[in-house]
Amino acid sequence: MQYQNKKFSDVSDDNFNKLNSLALYKDKVAFEFKDGWNDLVYELGKDIEDLCKLANCELPLIQQIKEKFGTLCFYYNTLNSQYPEIVEKSIRALVFQAENCSSTICEICGKYGEIRVDGGLYKTVCEEHKGNSISKNEYEEIMKKHHEKRVKNANK
Repeated sequence: MQYQNKKFSDVSDDNFNKLNSLALYKDKVAFEFKDGWNDLVYELGKDIEDLCKLANCELPLIQQIKEKFGTLCFYYNTLNSQYPEIVEKSIRALVFQAENCSSTICEICGKYGEIRVDGGLYKTVCEEHKGNSISKNEYEEIMKKHHEKRVKNANK
């Protein structure tokens, strides 16, 4: 599917165009994340392109880039070509690093953030964008107590 139409993406027009300036992404994938992670995803794409160029390999196929449980999920495959093992490991490491970094970058503005929960939905946000959300740890503690209460009541 060609994603030439921005309606499939959640980023601004400028960020959509910036990401599509990379051959890795150009018209191949929807950007299902907010603007705060644009630079992270752009740098990841640039690093993968540079690695593949250096190793004289085809670019991997990007399947999906989205937010899931408050962090970046970058789905790709390297089945389109024979990649040296070191290239596959390097791509995997770059993706892992970006996904981990996303948990400390506000998905809205790009400032330092943390994973928080709002209405059961996980998101990574800064102090300015946290709204009525609670920390991930607070949420998990509430859910643990709720579960313990249900188990206790079920055993009565």
